[in-house]
This record gives sequence, structure tokens and C-alpha cells, in this order.
Amino acid sequence: MNVVKISTLVLLCFFVFSSATNVEEQVTINAEFAGCPDRLNLYQFDGVAFKPINVILGKEGKYSFNVPKGEPRFYYIGQQTKNVFPIILGTEEELSIKGSCRDMRSTNVDGSPFNKRYREIRTDLNQFTKRMSALIQEYRLRQTKPAELKEVINRMKALDDERVAYMESAKKEHPFFGRVVAINTYLSYQNNNEAGQYKTEMEYFANEFFRFVDFQDETYNRLPWVYENFKTYTQTLTSVGLSNEVQKQYVEKQLAKIPTGSPAHKMALSGAIGAFKRKQSPNFAHFAQIFVESFKESDPFAAQNLAKEISAAQSFMIGGEAPDFTQQTPEGEDLSLSDLRGKVVLVDFWASWCGPCRRENPNVVRMYEKYKAKGFEVLGVSLDKTKDRWVKAIEKDGLTWPQVSDLKGWSNAVAQQYGVSSIPHTILLDKEGRILARNLRGYQLEKKLEEIFK
Repeated sequence: MNVVKISTLVLLCFFVFSSATNVEEQVTINAEFAGCPDRLNLYQFDGVAFKPINVILGKEGKYSFNVPKGEPRFYYIGQQTKNVFPIILGTEEELSIKGSCRDMRSTNVDGSPFNKRYREIRTDLNQFTKRMSALIQEYRLRQTKPAELKEVINRMKALDDERVAYMESAKKEHPFFGRVVAINTYLSYQNNNEAGQYKTEMEYFANEFFRFVDFQDETYNRLPWVYENFKTYTQTLTSVGLSNEVQKQYVEKQLAKIPTGSPAHKMALSGAIGAFKRKQSPNFAHFAQIFVESFKESDPFAAQNLAKEISAAQSFMIGGEAPDFTQQTPEGEDLSLSDLRGKVVLVDFWASWCGPCRRENPNVVRMYEKYKAKGFEVLGVSLDKTKDRWVKAIEKDGLTWPQVSDLKGWSNAVAQQYGVSSIPHTILLDKEGRILARNLRGYQLEKKLEEIFK
């Protein structure tokens, strides 16, 4: 992947986004919420879930509650976790909140310079991202014009310098703000690899994404940004063609910087696990197991649930045995995946209405003709709803391999079973029915089949 595409991915990923017993050591919050019940919840986010820490009782839309005074912490107020309002509490003696349960995120906080400043900082960070995004576009357009390209890189340097100065200013203003800005500061590859330390932008990204973060600082134990940015970091690694092993090594390297078992470690692990799970990567099970071992005592409920997910996911990960299924062919006969055991099988999820699927079909036809005599088989699973369109597409594209469907579209039982959320989607199985790879197409599929049948 070229440097421009990686830069764009990174920029888009950044785009934003208990009570004490001594009353004298508490912060009092007075709130007015329209359309709310007499009970609201106060939550904190630990990387796994929003954990309720207090019940806020009210009457006629008016509420009052306390939190411990001290270091600033993120809290979330709402009736349910799907509709909460984030707020930083702990530094100010008293503040008031006005909002509505119809949309908690539109809540206003009065008399809180700290929350106001935090929102200003988020706006500034977004503006930095927009400006760098524009420069990346200019860089893309001027790659064939060296003189103009150098001028764009100089402007990138100016913006990088501005970001570093902004971070230093935020640190002086308040350590909390400094940490927020630090974990959201990523400088351009084009300007920061002049010495050639990194061979590719991906290598630069993987090593420099958390450049300004000192995870030994306990402030990061209270920053949900740790979860968000580890998720961002891992999502980018999984989107640029790196092997699963290389992805794992990079994430492990960053996790090693965080004290094991700390709240920051929990949030970072959770962010990475969420990204790997979404990609159905075998690294999901690896890092989920680390979570289970690290937090089975401090959070047994989360660890037990994750252990169950690991067990359920093993069959869908690389190396796991693909679960069997049975659906009907266009002729109305039942065909099971297990009927093809003994062959290398490509399970190909597609549909007649899917343009990318139809454009990929000629490549699959070519591979099928090349390797079918050596034991290669394809099993098409269609997400069509209309049999006539399905059959016509099979005939028009010259698909001579077995086909099945339940004609339920996106509700296809096999697609649901295998967690298919987009098509085309492929799963390559060995002769014993174990998963060799997922989502191979085009050149990648061709190289894998060459490797198998060489």
C-alpha cells in the first residue's frame, strides 16, 4: 500500500472523536434532565463496558449527586449505556448540567471551565487532522512534481511543529490535557523519516503511533482514549496487508510499554481485541487469552465471557475446523460442506447483484480451471433472494462449480454462521476442512493456490 493511502487511513482513524465519605472531599453536580425517569446511572468505562458506579436519584427532572474530588476522571451519565453523556469530574467544586434523555450527548455543562477547555481541545485536534488531510491530498497530486512536492513537505513540517508546540502548551496548562493531546498526536511520515530510519510508512506508523505517550504515567489509567487509539492502531494494522504474525508483533510491542494488569492495560487490550475480532483475525484469540489471564481475578465476569468467545471463535479462525453446513443447490438438492472433504475448497460468498463479486468471478473461473484436476473445488454460497437471477448469473459468468443458497439474502444462514458482513468474501479450506485463509481474492488467491499446488 502506498504512503498516501496509509496516511489517509491514519488521519481518518484520528478524526473526532464510588463515592467518598468526607463531604469536603467531594464535587457536587446539580443536573436538570428533561424526559428522564427519577433514576439515572453514573458510569465509568473500563475498556470492556460502561460500569455503573452510582444511582442518581431525582424528582421532576432535577438531580444532585457527588463524586470524589481529586484527579480529573471521565464519567458518563444516562439511563442506558447506549445514550450517555461524557463529562470530566473531580477538579471543580460545583457545576450544573442541563440536558434531555432524548439525546444525552447534546447536554450542556455550565460553570465548568475544565470541560469547556477539553471540548475546545477536541475541536483543535480535529482541525489539525483536517489540515493534514488536505496536505496529504496535495502530496498525492504532486508526486510527479519534485519541486512542488518539497514545498508540500515543508508545510507538513510546519504543521507538525505546530502540533508539537500545541502539545507542550497543553501539558503546561494541565497534565490531563497534555496526556489527551499526546495520545492524539501523530506526525507525518513524509516529514519525519528524512534519515530513512523506516523503510515504509507502515513501519513508521507501527513504531511511532504512540511516540509521545508514556504509559507509565498513571493518568493513562483514567483515559478512555487508550481504548480508542489502540483500537485505531490495530484497525490500521489489519487494513494494510500485513501478515497476522507481523500484526501480532507490533501490537505486543506497544502493549509491553504498559504495566500489566493496570486499567490502561485493560483498555489497550480491549481496543486491540475489538479490532481483531471485527476482522475475524486469529490474533483475536491470542490477545483475548492474554486478557483472560491478566484480568480473571480483577474482572472474572469479563474474563469468563471472553473465554467463551474464544472457544466459539476458534472454529472460524485460521487453523480451526470450518463448521459444517447444508443448503440447497439450484436443482433443489441438499449439499453439505463436508461432502467436499478431501479437496482444497474455496467457500465463495457472493450474489448476482454484487458488482465486485461478478468482477472477481472471471479470476475464480481461471483458478478453478487451472487447479480443479489437482483437487481444488469451489463452493459458491449465494446471498440472492431470487432464484431466477441467481441461476442466470451462474450461467452468464460460467460458474461450473457447486452452488448453494437459501435465497434469504443477507439473512443467509451460512453467511450468518460465518460472520460474513460484506461480499465478496472467501474462506479457503484444506483437505481436512481446516481454515487456511479468509478473504483471499485476485492476486492473493492466485499466490496461495500456487503455494498449495506447487
